Amino acid sequence: MPQIDTDPKKIDEILTRGVHDIFTKEELKEKLLSGKKLHLKLGTDVTGPLLHLGHSVVHRKMRDFQELGHKVTLIIGDFTTLVGDHSDKVDMRDEATPEQIKKNEESYKEQFFKTVKEEQTEVRHNSEWLKDLDFNDVIKLSKQFTLQQMLDREAFMLRYKDQKPIGMDEFLYPLMQGYDSVALKCDVEFGGTDQTFNLLAGRKLMPVFGLKPQTAFITKLLTGSDGRPMGKSLMNFIPIMDAPSDMYGKIMSIVDDIIFEYFELVTRVPLDEIKQMESEVKNGANPMAFKKRLAREVVTFYHSNEDAKKAEQEFENVVQKGSAPKEIMATQSPAPSPTISELVKETKILSSGKEIRRMIEQGGVSLDEKVIKNPNQELDIKGGEILKVGKRDFRKIQKA
Repeated sequence: MPQIDTDPKKIDEILTRGVHDIFTKEELKEKLLSGKKLHLKLGTDVTGPLLHLGHSVVHRKMRDFQELGHKVTLIIGDFTTLVGDHSDKVDMRDEATPEQIKKNEESYKEQFFKTVKEEQTEVRHNSEWLKDLDFNDVIKLSKQFTLQQMLDREAFMLRYKDQKPIGMDEFLYPLMQGYDSVALKCDVEFGGTDQTFNLLAGRKLMPVFGLKPQTAFITKLLTGSDGRPMGKSLMNFIPIMDAPSDMYGKIMSIVDDIIFEYFELVTRVPLDEIKQMESEVKNGANPMAFKKRLAREVVTFYHSNEDAKKAEQEFENVVQKGSAPKEIMATQSPAPSPTISELVKETKILSSGKEIRRMIEQGGVSLDEKVIKNPNQELDIKGGEILKVGKRDFRKIQKA
């Protein structure tokens, strides 16, 4: 069993780095300094198979606690997923089937344990206790909250004002998540800022059942690579299962304004070093070198130092020097004489016809190093040509 580390310096950094709020910081600091092994909880509804660096902010924080010797319980919301969490939703969410939940769970765990230590984690399912509650239990939970408290939540208020439907089951979600903490007698629960109400629900319900209230630990949210809020629909996220070269390249493409936010939230480079780097950039230093270090740090954590070095070398050759990578995926031409737009579409590098046209017209597409700016230009494909889309996507063309 790991020995509990009570080093005040390590504890102070955990209670500061990447933290949006803690309810309450004084309580948690006292618990951490006591030497008691704490029971940490993270609940998740496995509604999709893909985790990204935004999710890793909370996961990395939990790993920090594990490195002090504390225990994590990952709660798979197989029961709550049937209702759906609408903390940040402005519409009703489609219900998932038990089969979808099971499939997503396996993928989720594989990705989750890329960040969190599996040997210090227990996995539970909230159907274990929620399915046994009767209607009296639900009424008891419901009495602890008011309709006004529910409607004060931004997503619900927006839908209420827009006369969009809000299901009664949606109001039950924070009650169910709060009861997870009661069932497991948790010391600390983690989540992002969008989870604040749900985390505080657990803190409120625990004393009702004669338990000490949990600490609600709320982390900052990571900004998307383009500076907008991170979201899968915006395609501005970086999957943690990306290949090293893809992960490195996507980190190098983030806007300069958020380099040091990423350093704080998704690496463990010391905070004083981050402040020094930030100061150097403000005084005129080129941010490129620091962005490369950021990319190396992240790729090394999720892959290896050797992978990070290879990814950096490939980035320098392909993006900075314009050379083609050693290994290039093949794409078959859709016809003997396709237009350049049709050929680019076949690669599936870009998701829409509008993006393809814009990329071509802006000079971002070339065939055998010849830039083509007319989206309707027909090609005579002989096979073996190298198509380049953007700065770092290459395809070797096979004849139709």
